[in-house]
Amino acid sequence: MKVKEMNKQERPREKAVNEGIASLSNRELIAILLRSGTKDKSVLELADEILHLKPNLLSLMDLRLDEVMNLKGVKTAKATQLLACFEIIKRISQERMKQDYRDHHEPQIVSDWLMNHIGHKEQEYFVVVFLNRRGEMIAYQDMFIGTGTKSFANPREVFTEALHHGSSKIICAHNHPSGNIHPSAADYCSADSLEQSGELLGIKVIDHIIVSRCSYYSFREHFEMREQRIKLQKEVLEDLKKQDEKDPVCYFK
Repeated sequence: MKVKEMNKQERPREKAVNEGIASLSNRELIAILLRSGTKDKSVLELADEILHLKPNLLSLMDLRLDEVMNLKGVKTAKATQLLACFEIIKRISQERMKQDYRDHHEPQIVSDWLMNHIGHKEQEYFVVVFLNRRGEMIAYQDMFIGTGTKSFANPREVFTEALHHGSSKIICAHNHPSGNIHPSAADYCSADSLEQSGELLGIKVIDHIIVSRCSYYSFREHFEMREQRIKLQKEVLEDLKKQDEKDPVCYFK
């Protein structure tokens, strides 16, 4: 059914005006962005085809221009308008994360953004967030894209970019397409290598974060950062030393 054949109160624009934009379904929102259909299909049918290009709403953020324009009835104007809207959503999400993290410096703030950014990806992405001395986000970069099960984090390239941005702190993150957020042995080795490289260059790696579509794992929250482990070991040795001084063991009688 063409939109003009629908009852006025059921048409997406009229519904948005009368009931509020939040009352619209996903297909109705896409239809408003597309503005019109073709002689063969209504704008709502065209919206359905857009939604079927990806498995979920988050994945729509990754649509390419050629994917959208492959649909009959979608030309450059409609496609660029749609992708421009998705890009604005990405940037709003990033700005909100930057402001919230500047105020609170909680791993969950960055993790929530990362879940939206790479949590839904079918390949493994390695992302670096660059921070200044005050812990404020300067920039971020998708550094590596791996296969379905593996990505590679080259410390030289990571810290070359950190120096380029004038960053004194970084957060490293990647997704697990399998949905299992627990670190693998390779994840621990990679994290340790990056932290040691950062120590040599005076650039602190303040967290390693693994994300899936709806959950995350922060090394810092689990006290698994190299600096945390070293500090804990020192504290344990100090406690043992104090205990020996307090209750010395006599080996000879």
